[in-house]
Amino acid sequence: MEFPDVAKLNSYYGTPEKIAFREGPGGFPVIALANGSGACEVSLYGGHVLSYRPIGHVPVLFMSKSSLYEVGKPIRGGIPVCWPWFGAHPDNSALPMHGFARVSLWNLAGTDYTPRSTEVSLRLDHSDETLALWPHKFRLTLRVTLEQFLRVELTTRNMDEEAFVFSEALHSYFMVRQIVETTIRGLEGAEYADKTQANGRGVQDGPIVVGEEFDKIYVDTDAECVVEDAALGREITVSKEGSKSTVVWNPWIEKAQRMADFGDDEYKRMVCVETANAFDNKVTLEPGATHSMAVTIRAALKE
Repeated sequence: MEFPDVAKLNSYYGTPEKIAFREGPGGFPVIALANGSGACEVSLYGGHVLSYRPIGHVPVLFMSKSSLYEVGKPIRGGIPVCWPWFGAHPDNSALPMHGFARVSLWNLAGTDYTPRSTEVSLRLDHSDETLALWPHKFRLTLRVTLEQFLRVELTTRNMDEEAFVFSEALHSYFMVRQIVETTIRGLEGAEYADKTQANGRGVQDGPIVVGEEFDKIYVDTDAECVVEDAALGREITVSKEGSKSTVVWNPWIEKAQRMADFGDDEYKRMVCVETANAFDNKVTLEPGATHSMAVTIRAALKE
């Protein structure tokens, strides 16, 4: 995998105090966006949002200190792009978990800014390598917009001659001060499949409080979620478009210890609330058609 030259990217696309390129961990090219509202960083490897920090806040997104930053392996934390399948491949467990988009090198499609916003667009197209993994022609576009919020939009275009079915997620990892003092609201009454219980079905009773391994796919819901971090005194609002599934995940103690790219105690400081179309909510896309899914993340400190 050959990375683009960061100096050339800065020369062509860099804008003082708005857009800059640098070499990140593992040599991955990283795009830094900034304006009066905050800053974020995006890796071309994986089309991966690495950080988001509004003015006056500690980081909103969690990044594992044990992330490997190796070609062929996903980055642990931030907002990975899970596509064109979510979880293990349904027919071949040897294929990459959560698809190949998060372990592919994306191309820079463009940058833009106004007095209020800064944004970057990335693109991933089918290739001989992707066709060997998933036999469909496609174009993916990832648009990351920094304003008084962070908005990430993933658009899929079917470039094939036949319809295809895919699942997807913007696998957002959120930083919290202490998971046992964190509450997730918005999914009350939603039906879920519990992956820790062989996808057993249930209905969410009240707000979510995590006190053990938690891995549920909430289906047929477009609800806005709020992550209430009592210890930090912050609320993170997660709004979505074009998404009918929400995934909530925390590995807890034993699974965290089994993960080579995740610190043993890091489960205490994170929770994933993922914008998705998965399980019951896979997407069927006709030739030439597009589908967009987006998440908007807002952080607010309680007075």
